[in-house]
Amino acid sequence: MTKSTKSRIPAIGLVLAVVAFLVSIAFLVFGAPRGVVGFRTAFETLQILGWLGVLGAAGSLVILVIGGRTGISRTISAAATISFALPVAILIANAASPPPGDFINDITTDLDDPPRFAAVIPLRPAGSNPIEYGGDAVAARQRIAHPEVRPILTELTPERAFQRAFETAELLGWEIISGDLQSGVIEAIDTTRFFRFKDDIVVRITEHGAGSRVDLRSRSRIGRSDLGKNAKRILAFTDAFVASG
Repeated sequence: MTKSTKSRIPAIGLVLAVVAFLVSIAFLVFGAPRGVVGFRTAFETLQILGWLGVLGAAGSLVILVIGGRTGISRTISAAATISFALPVAILIANAASPPPGDFINDITTDLDDPPRFAAVIPLRPAGSNPIEYGGDAVAARQRIAHPEVRPILTELTPERAFQRAFETAELLGWEIISGDLQSGVIEAIDTTRFFRFKDDIVVRITEHGAGSRVDLRSRSRIGRSDLGKNAKRILAFTDAFVASG
């Protein structure tokens, strides 16, 4: 490798790293949430960028260690290596196997009779995860991954429990799609802050003894694993519902 080539490789690596970073941001942060590209297309693109990031980081690191003879060359090599960290991190995050039970994206407080979606179905874009519950296999994974997710049992009448559930959903910033007091069902959409992912939620209130039982279901529209987001959402609702009493 000539001296001229050694001096050019860090600069090329830095340019590729910056391009990978910009494409990642454009696709996932701006393009996918606005419907310019599908989320699946965005993630597939990020996986490709991740592999390019691995190659770029390795090449830049090699040049940093053995090839850069000048301060400028080493600085550029270091910058390129660090800049490739984003697509590499994305690749690792997508490829890593979660703990047993964590490949789940549909969480409910009633594993025997999960609340059903209706009003949100027309709002789900093509290519979303199936709206139907996955049955015993999904329930078994949830029992392993999230045994803490349980229904809310309250002394409130179904009417008062419905009102409190509706107010709790609003408090948490969910977009209420429908709320039917007669059926005791509320449907909503929660949008994550940074990547603007939209997850579907249904709340069901039924009589339980002298009080009520509140069941929830939170379903991710994309992805095999929700990284615990749906369970956290249900637990946050439970805490807020109980605290408002």
